[in-house]
Amino acid sequence: MKGLEISFRDISHSDAIEQHIRDKAGKLTSTFDEITGVRAVVAMPHNHSYKGKLAHVSLEIGLPGQTVAITRDNHDNPEHEDMYLAVTDAFDKALRKVRQIHNKRIDKSRRAGNSAVS
Repeated sequence: MKGLEISFRDISHSDAIEQHIRDKAGKLTSTFDEITGVRAVVAMPHNHSYKGKLAHVSLEIGLPGQTVAITRDNHDNPEHEDMYLAVTDAFDKALRKVRQIHNKRIDKSRRAGNSAVS
């Protein structure tokens, strides 16, 4: 796995959560070869008592010439009391964003190739 960095804040380290992040990051980097690194920060910040403790997941995905920042901070989503679900949601959003950037880059290279031939 290329350049994976995992940090835990306001929560004790969990081998299970770390492995879940490693699995999701591995799938992401195997899908897109151009990813240079992944930085994940998981936190369980102190929230208002009426909302419970909601997980906060931030990802930084390194791409050539660009960094994609993903923050899954759903204060209104009670399902995010489950850290696994919060991590999965963050990586799903990262996958969509990286795919979007990847497709734009491919489209630009195709257009550049077509204009050079004409």
